[in-house]
Amino acid sequence: MEATHEPVMLQEVLELASNAFKNYSIHGSHRVFTVLDGTLGAGGHSLELARAYLQASFFLCDRDEQMVARARANFKASGFNPDDARFRWICSRSSQLGQRLDSEFDNQEGGLDFALLDLGISMLHLKEFDRGFSYDDESLDMRLDTATEKGASHLLNELPEKELADLIYRYGEERASRKIAHRVVQSRPIESARQLAEIIAKAIPGPRNRPHPARKTFQALRIAVNGELEEAEAAARMLAQRLNPGGILAIITFHSLEDRLIKRCFAELCGAGGLHSRYDAPVEIPPDPEFEKALRKSLAPTPEEQERNPASRSARLRAIRRKPSGEAGDE
Repeated sequence: MEATHEPVMLQEVLELASNAFKNYSIHGSHRVFTVLDGTLGAGGHSLELARAYLQASFFLCDRDEQMVARARANFKASGFNPDDARFRWICSRSSQLGQRLDSEFDNQEGGLDFALLDLGISMLHLKEFDRGFSYDDESLDMRLDTATEKGASHLLNELPEKELADLIYRYGEERASRKIAHRVVQSRPIESARQLAEIIAKAIPGPRNRPHPARKTFQALRIAVNGELEEAEAAARMLAQRLNPGGILAIITFHSLEDRLIKRCFAELCGAGGLHSRYDAPVEIPPDPEFEKALRKSLAPTPEEQERNPASRSARLRAIRRKPSGEAGDE
């Protein structure tokens, strides 16, 4: 039985796309409404966007070729022809799309009207793909694409104990990182996610009804293997620069490291100079920022969605808008 993945905060995403379409209808109706999903997954968000905007042009991208194939299949099963010219399927890291987008936009006027990044991994990675993301997997890979040279098994079996502990603390915010790293080094070689989860459970025992004790370590390894934080920031900045005036970039995050990074990135793009301590060196603030917040503050899933889809509970949605023509520099 195939696993399913429910798109998180779908109605909020559709509302932001609607706001972008309103601006397009006023200022850009001489060209095609253009949507990009840079973390396509199984295609849940993009399917609904395709239903809502039947004449729109779509860039549908994921770094995982299995996810692109699954999304194509889901589009076909939903009555769309995935080979329709308005769908451009791309297997690439979203941060590396700049040259491809520039080439496309050279051939037709415009840029992106709505762009979405849904960070993290799909439920399919946890339930179906057996790459080491789930505590029961026999694999210990955790790579999202084959261009990534080394998987999680390399980090676990090759890093010195201190470096491994630092990695688990930095990317997992795990207070027991040193204890976990010590137990891992003692247990080498680590050959499966199942074995790793068992080692961590023994390293930090606790009540059975708590969240799985390995969750923060698995998060840390996945982030480190795939360079997820660097990828998220690079993609956010690249996509923001390719928005049309009035275009919106929306990003869904799933843990505090991602959310702080995107919050700071968006603040800088909107001219706030980022989020800095009073003890930091002064930061030069652009006098005429091109961007503004499309949401006053981050949104969380509704209580109803969290109850229906527990995987959504940690999600946060942030969005910025490129100021419409004639408004850049306005206060």
